[in-house]
Amino acid sequence: MKTLQVLLVMTLIAFSMYTNAQSSVTVIRRPPRESKIVVHSGVRYHYHGGVYYKPYGRQYVVVRPPVGLRVNVLPVGYTSITLGRVPYFYVGGVYYVQRAPRSYEVVEPPKELSINNNPSQLSALPEGTQSVYIAGKKYYKINDTYYEKSVSENGNESYVVVGKVE
Repeated sequence: MKTLQVLLVMTLIAFSMYTNAQSSVTVIRRPPRESKIVVHSGVRYHYHGGVYYKPYGRQYVVVRPPVGLRVNVLPVGYTSITLGRVPYFYVGGVYYVQRAPRSYEVVEPPKELSINNNPSQLSALPEGTQSVYIAGKKYYKINDTYYEKSVSENGNESYVVVGKVE
């Protein structure tokens, strides 16, 4: 149940980040006890289950981690995508690149995959994508993430995240 709650929080955060929903800010009294502290540019972020908490007065706000922030462990449920020779790890709207054996850095979404820097909408599917049919409908599976083909009014094709399975 706890994993489902973390996944739901991460999904809501990703949705709000990529729809520019600046009006909805999640404020909490304190981050989870299990959270780890990660310092980036002098700010002490708390990190737990792929969710980042930044001090906000005497409370904390849920934020998107800044590019350059590093963590020792990737969040549960990440998807790996290799472009060229660079493996990217994606979870909860955030892309990571491994910099050392136990060091993963937050990076900008790879431009080769995203449309308007939106990682939930891909312009092309990476190698190794599986086609699957669910209830007679075709989906594309990359690790645990499912995409659906979408065609815009002007005929451009893209692939949109429709679900994730743990």
